[in-house]
Amino acid sequence: MNNSNNKNNEKKSFSSKEVLITNAASNFQLVEAYKTLRTNILFSMPYNKQHTCRKILIVSAEAGEGKSTTSVNLAETLSETDTKVLLIDADLRKPTINKYYNIESRKGLSNILSGMNTIEECIYRKSETENLYIIPSGLLPPNPSELLSSKAMIKLLEEVDKDYDYVIIDAPPVNIVSDGVLLSSMVDGVAFVCAYASSTYPEVAKALSSLKLAKANIIGVILNRVVNKKHKNKRGYNYSYKYRYKNIDAAGHSADKEKESDK
Repeated sequence: MNNSNNKNNEKKSFSSKEVLITNAASNFQLVEAYKTLRTNILFSMPYNKQHTCRKILIVSAEAGEGKSTTSVNLAETLSETDTKVLLIDADLRKPTINKYYNIESRKGLSNILSGMNTIEECIYRKSETENLYIIPSGLLPPNPSELLSSKAMIKLLEEVDKDYDYVIIDAPPVNIVSDGVLLSSMVDGVAFVCAYASSTYPEVAKALSSLKLAKANIIGVILNRVVNKKHKNKRGYNYSYKYRYKNIDAAGHSADKEKESDK
């Protein structure tokens, strides 16, 4: 980025809330879970000298399965590896990324795609680090699917490809709207988030089928909120969880390479 862009980012810096793993009070096991997730994803997408930026779409079948929380914390852990990370809120219907960081979303992705603002005018930089940037959703448009599938979105990803090592895109649930499926063809990999005791097989199967029809490169399935019965607090209640990350092949079958860590 040029100097003018850096000045703009400095004016619109932000700081994270306690929901993020970078918060000092974050549980150690939770932090390690996301680090394990980061490692698994890095090995799922080998480094390519001809294509250094890796664009990753985070989706789920339904709402409330932890997709946005996974997106922000994955972006956080990637930025800790001395790489430049851009987090984009592509949910132009019910955005949440701006709430995690307590930033305004009046200027963001929809503004860029509709030609109202430039990319530089809509990027925020995290105040605690120089490696994490965010583009919020922007104004809620009447035609989100059309904007996300437009040439403007393709051009945006081509532009940020030059300046960032990783681009994490938080998309709406696949079974609710088609936005995530439309975006899946524009990224290098899709990570699918499920919630233990919440996501159902029919819902997951339907979402994966839609992504496979779009020829999405599904790099893995993230199962969160798995109760770890080995760890209980003093009152006897379960408090820790696990993340399970499975690599799956092009047909959607497990490659039998499962890793898990406490959350």
